[in-house]
Amino acid sequence: MKKIITLFFVFISGYCNAQLYKKLIEVKSKDSVNSGEAIIYGNFVQRLAFLSGGFPQEIRIANSETGEIYSFNVKPAFKSAKENTFIYYIKPGKYIILHYWWTQSKWYGGKFYTEPIFYGLDSRDSLATKVKAGIIKENDLRRFMFTVEERSINYLGTWHFDKGIVSFTDDKKNLDERISTKYPFINISKAKIIIPQAKN
Repeated sequence: MKKIITLFFVFISGYCNAQLYKKLIEVKSKDSVNSGEAIIYGNFVQRLAFLSGGFPQEIRIANSETGEIYSFNVKPAFKSAKENTFIYYIKPGKYIILHYWWTQSKWYGGKFYTEPIFYGLDSRDSLATKVKAGIIKENDLRRFMFTVEERSINYLGTWHFDKGIVSFTDDKKNLDERISTKYPFINISKAKIIIPQAKN
């Protein structure tokens, strides 16, 4: 069963569209934790910086228990900062990081990229083709996962997506100092640290 689920999430990455995923709702400055939900937050280091132009960038994740796919912006539209903070409401559950969606600014508009994310593998490679050809073994595919509980506040770390092989670090103290006053009704200092971990 695990193999079937893994392959499903490898190949669905190429077919996610507006009909297949839901957008997470961003937490506003006067918000608090709601019943039946949780909050996730962190910092995101993007691939392109100024070459991204005014295009937004997204991360897409899946609830491994329900199969529902969600999307959230990690770089707002019309901003080109290399690093951006994200903070969203999310339903409790176990989540898999599916892929990174971004647009490179071109003279004719933009070129879209959807990169599946796996531990230790360059997201810029054509992974689905390599799996089919047997170049990459199914057992080598390890997704990053994290779990959130109801009414919890969760720090997900700094997401380093500036290179093809992604990584995550714990910079909670620095981020908390920057954003805590913006969210007076959320006790960010008590947030759980749940850095995404690679699992089969």
